[in-house]
Amino acid sequence: MRKLLLIGFVLISLNTIAQDYAGYNTSNYSGVNSVFFNPGNVVDSRYKWSVNLVSINTTVSNDYATLTTSGLFKALGGDTSSYNIDRTNFGKTNFLLDADVFGPSVLFNINAKNSFAITTRGRAMVNVDKMPGDLLNTLENSGNNVLFPTSLNTDGFKISAHVWTEIGITYGRVLLDKTSFLKGGITLKYLGGIGAGYFGLNANGKLDQDPAGNNFIQNTTGQLNYGLGGEDINNIQLNFNGSGIGGDIGFVYEYRPIYITAKDQNKYKFKVEVALHDLGSIRYNHGSSDAAYSLNTNFNPPYDSLRLDRFSKISSFNDLDTALNSAGLSIQKTSNANGKFNMSLPTSFSGSVDYHVVSGLYVNLGGSVSLNRNSSNLFKTHTANYIALTPRYEGKHFGIAVPLAAGSISGFNAGLSLRAGPIFIGSGAVLTTLLRGNTQQIDVHFGIIVNGLQKKPRVKKEKEPIAPVAVVAIAPVAPVDTPMVKLIAKSVDTDSDGIVDSLDKCPTVAGFARYNGCPIPDSDSDGVNDEADKCPTIPGLAKYNGCPIPDSDSDGVNDEVDKCPLIKGLARYNGCPIPDTDSDGVNDEVDKCPTLAGPASNNGCPVLNVSKAIVQKINIAAKGLQFQKGKSVILKPSFAKLNAVVQVLKTNPSLNIDIAGYTDNSGDSIKNQKLSADRASATKAYFVKKGIAENRISTEGYGDQNPIAPNTTPQGRIKNRRVEFTLRNY
Repeated sequence: MRKLLLIGFVLISLNTIAQDYAGYNTSNYSGVNSVFFNPGNVVDSRYKWSVNLVSINTTVSNDYATLTTSGLFKALGGDTSSYNIDRTNFGKTNFLLDADVFGPSVLFNINAKNSFAITTRGRAMVNVDKMPGDLLNTLENSGNNVLFPTSLNTDGFKISAHVWTEIGITYGRVLLDKTSFLKGGITLKYLGGIGAGYFGLNANGKLDQDPAGNNFIQNTTGQLNYGLGGEDINNIQLNFNGSGIGGDIGFVYEYRPIYITAKDQNKYKFKVEVALHDLGSIRYNHGSSDAAYSLNTNFNPPYDSLRLDRFSKISSFNDLDTALNSAGLSIQKTSNANGKFNMSLPTSFSGSVDYHVVSGLYVNLGGSVSLNRNSSNLFKTHTANYIALTPRYEGKHFGIAVPLAAGSISGFNAGLSLRAGPIFIGSGAVLTTLLRGNTQQIDVHFGIIVNGLQKKPRVKKEKEPIAPVAVVAIAPVAPVDTPMVKLIAKSVDTDSDGIVDSLDKCPTVAGFARYNGCPIPDSDSDGVNDEADKCPTIPGLAKYNGCPIPDSDSDGVNDEVDKCPLIKGLARYNGCPIPDTDSDGVNDEVDKCPTLAGPASNNGCPVLNVSKAIVQKINIAAKGLQFQKGKSVILKPSFAKLNAVVQVLKTNPSLNIDIAGYTDNSGDSIKNQKLSADRASATKAYFVKKGIAENRISTEGYGDQNPIAPNTTPQGRIKNRRVEFTLRNY
């Protein structure tokens, strides 16, 4: 299995969190290839025409193991006899495979607002989702990682594979051409299916081993489905065996604060892109051996016939069918998969924001969300989610980008993409692979594309400006000022409030003499005038004489909504204090047992009452726990003592356990802390495998803290390298 994994690392293309064409896909100078990233890019391109000769992207990634850089170079050189793969995930693992080839494609601008492109593309994708770790260990024959018997849970385990081609026609149009610029595009695709396959196993039971060392499945029930449409996986001849219709749609918004007429230049300060990719499916005929099976291995020794070695030499679905049909009563065929099935394209939604910093320097923040991921449908392949920050420098003939991507499978990766004339090349993980010394992802893209730049606009000679016409100002005629006019003006009272306009500060609004002809003021504008307002500078309500709603207990919750207006409380409890349901003096927010009275020293739970025999078993197990030197691998002599703890926890379901790991002070304190935490986690994993619920176990690594003996002697250091168990009832 490890050799198979290495070959998969080196030869098979995997689509994971890594972007296809990482870094290059953010360039404004990717020509017709930009249509694959967003159909809206077909219009208002930097090129009048663009022809892609060939472009290839392959990516390898998984969350199963890492491959050392030295092992990678040996494998790439053809030496698969010596390599180093470190298993990093012992739970359910995922593998995603993708190869993407842009074939001969062409882009033409019809005019400034309309463009189209004709594209060809070949793609291959395989998804292996949620493969059970124990089943994988058993198939690898790596007994060091399997404690038989062990549970088998394959919920969600499926494999979906698809190889197909696309011929597309894209049309794009400028929708808004102002400071706010908007364009959109749509691609319609004819889909030619080469082949598609699927495998699904939904089973619950256990894996065991007989005295002779043969691995087998026992006490297991479930369903198994598989099928293949089109080419045989061992003899792909690139014939069209299925067909369908698909499409992409995308929009691009640009903010252009400065008007630029040059078509060969980028004109935006920032732009926003959104696109919906790979709508559609391809219809296939089921293969002759496609079927559904029912598993039922509820047999006791002598051991049943469903031994895993019968599946060790399977190379085709026909071999699988033969192996399943020879398994006797353990597996029964329930139906043949006849007729047709539709294999969906890996539908996804992408978006990005691109900011023009200065001159040729840009920063792009983008990502993609798979709309098929986590689906239990066997007829769906999928990409994976990612988010990437890509600083780049780009000009008309040269560009460099450094994509920094993060996601759910291979973590953080930094890459490099270069564009020079018609050639581009890059990788989304090359920098982290070289700097870190190992990798869970290998990817590379390369292409040759020929483009014709837009022509610079001609500069027209400006016309002579028209001389402005002089305007002569005419002075206004002064009003006649006579004694009669002055007398009339002094007697006018416009608002009829008894105060003539010459003395009225508010001549058009009736008021009072004490306010110089103005109304009574309302300083806080709360609708209650100052003469009746008890809080004239603070807005309030009329029913409280212009004051705010009172808060009698000063707890920040006003009396109208406060359920306990005379006792300070919290808003989340409607102004009342935190409740204490069991009246033990420990409030419900910190009480681990809010309905059972107990002291604060035990977090509000009743005092733990366990026998001395149980405590002794726990202490003996903790003292007898042994690990490989400098590692978190539990040694076999420890299993019996740990099983005693498991029995205590199963017999007393109200008990929970805390696991604390410690080391001596030898070496680096940071590494000591990580080692102690890893050992505590390894102990928890052992208990969980034995059937103890995860939520009953807590772990913590303290490193060289809290020594119980001096670290100055060998005996003291041995005592300090320990794991402690503490029982609790909350």
